[in-house]
Amino acid sequence: MVGNILTIYSSKGGVGKSFIAVNLSVDLHLNTKKKVLLIDFSLPFSNDIAQFLNVNDIKSMENIFPAAGEISTALLKSFATPHSSGIYALCLSRTNSFADDSLNNASVEALFTKLRLIYDFIVVDIGIKYSPIVEKIFDLSSLIILPVLPDSLSIHQTRNDLKLLRNKNFTKDMILLAANMVGKSDCISQELLEQQLGKNLSVSIPHDSEAASKMAEGVYPQNFPRHPVTKAFDTLTFEVINHLQVATSAGASLPPSQLPDEIEALQDTYQLKSIIHSKLLESIDFKKIDTEVQNSPEKMKELYARVSEKIVEIIDNETTITSREFRDKLLREALQEALGLGPLEDLLADTSISEIMVNRWDQIYIERKGKIEEIPNRFFSEQHLMNIINRIVSPVGRKIDTSTPMVDARLADGSRVNAIIPPLAIKGAALTIRKFAGDRIGIPELIQLGTANKQILEFLKAAVQARLNILVSGGTGTGKTTFLNILSSFIPSDERIVTVEDSAELQLKQRHVITLESRPPNIEGKGDITIRDLVKNCLRMRPDRIVVGECRGAEALDMLQAMNTGHDGSLTTIHANNCREALSRLETLVMLAGFELPSKAIREQIIGAIDLVIHLNRYKDGSRKIMQIAEITGMEGTAISMGDVFTYEQTGEKDGKVVGNFASTGYVPRCLEKFTERGITIPREIFWTN
Repeated sequence: MVGNILTIYSSKGGVGKSFIAVNLSVDLHLNTKKKVLLIDFSLPFSNDIAQFLNVNDIKSMENIFPAAGEISTALLKSFATPHSSGIYALCLSRTNSFADDSLNNASVEALFTKLRLIYDFIVVDIGIKYSPIVEKIFDLSSLIILPVLPDSLSIHQTRNDLKLLRNKNFTKDMILLAANMVGKSDCISQELLEQQLGKNLSVSIPHDSEAASKMAEGVYPQNFPRHPVTKAFDTLTFEVINHLQVATSAGASLPPSQLPDEIEALQDTYQLKSIIHSKLLESIDFKKIDTEVQNSPEKMKELYARVSEKIVEIIDNETTITSREFRDKLLREALQEALGLGPLEDLLADTSISEIMVNRWDQIYIERKGKIEEIPNRFFSEQHLMNIINRIVSPVGRKIDTSTPMVDARLADGSRVNAIIPPLAIKGAALTIRKFAGDRIGIPELIQLGTANKQILEFLKAAVQARLNILVSGGTGTGKTTFLNILSSFIPSDERIVTVEDSAELQLKQRHVITLESRPPNIEGKGDITIRDLVKNCLRMRPDRIVVGECRGAEALDMLQAMNTGHDGSLTTIHANNCREALSRLETLVMLAGFELPSKAIREQIIGAIDLVIHLNRYKDGSRKIMQIAEITGMEGTAISMGDVFTYEQTGEKDGKVVGNFASTGYVPRCLEKFTERGITIPREIFWTN
């Protein structure tokens, strides 16, 4: 059986921490006949308990911390200083020159773990400064005792200490209050003291005007067994033993690493989070709060503190869990459910996930490394999912309800969001999040992933710098936007770039960038700003480059006209199955502009505007490849002629992975003339050899 650590703490000096620690230690030993160790853990001096015990040579722990992991239990048994009362004592340091580099969480845990194998009770007199080391000792403790004086200043400080410990997710049953020096004139009554602290006192230690002379003779329980102060410590000992017995029956006397299986079995996080969520909804109007705190960091910080306190209270009232490690996990996840994006939070933080697909509140799929899999994460209800959807779309000025049952939005990191709700979604609200790779994908990553090879990327870099107009095509999930972001990174930093998107996803690193985003109609069906409106407007903004996230409507005509009227070096994407189909689809989109243009005129516009078409494909193993890079060369009859510069040829499969090679076709693109005009040199040999 391992021993119990009892920590005496207050952030205010002069409240009697050492007095309580010494007398409690002796009283515990005399009443239980157990082996008790008293530790003075104050910094920079640890001499108080030596004064109370009238001992001058209490051994210091400062020399054993560096070897805490290697020191033997047998050596520790004889290390502490014995006292005539029957207890043993140690101090942290007897000087103010203690080098605390060896004092860290690992050494503290190692030493205290070994001491618990020797002593039944370890009473620790902690200093007034809260620190990670102090928090580690609290983690190892069975009980934390807070001394409080019956005056307003001490009550205020103790209230702060209680709040700190509760915010750190220590259970309320783990904390005992000990009122000290009760009975002095003009002191606050016990009832008022408990009322102001919001917690019952475990003991009231009476004031003794002769305490100084009595302590000079010895410790109260040892030398004055019938004194009222001793009787108060008997009461405190009884309270301590009673709390430890209750905690032991729940498995709480063991440190988190030694929790029994039945405690682990309680960790059905979904059920617990569901209880916490429903209790929070009963007491907090989150819809109103979301409106009040929007875009206010200070109000959000206050809200997090308020909700955290409420969650800790619910955990205490609704569960018997004492492991702070698990309580912290539960608190973090409950906060995510209440104020964040719930089960989406961890998925968004997982860099290996590229897409999140919520089919309904209790069914979530993800795409990881190109493969789709179902995961056990789920929302609590349809309403919970709706709350999360609203939390996503509201900050970017979007709205979703029965009158506007589908919406496109984005997250703060640029991830693309689509949501659709009943009556359009028959089985309940559906949510799709295309995570944006951001900085994780660059040229080295493209080569490593096999999306392209070095010579292809060198050619494309030169093409962007030579101000060629480029169209990127591909199916859904082939990485068009990510690749467009990489192409945009090749644009020189001294050029003015205007980006136009439905939901702003591009993250250009250049400084001179204007980002435009379309706006859907309001509830009355008015006020919408389309991609086409933005493309027309950006022509008046003196852009050197125009980057359109995706051509999917009539804006294709305006984009082509911009490319044909001096805005060279523009980039855009389009949904298509190959380069040839990309041009056919572009032609179709131009027709949506409402002008009855003949096909030949449209194709001539395309020939004059587009220089290169890059097609991306995703294979069944999840890999993405540049399948084809084609140059538009002119017209042959009524058809647009193209010349393939590079292609990807699949040769087979190995271990479920696609195997193939990027190949130069031997075609030397005519655009090399533009490269030469701008002083860019590309060896012709790269078009002849693979």
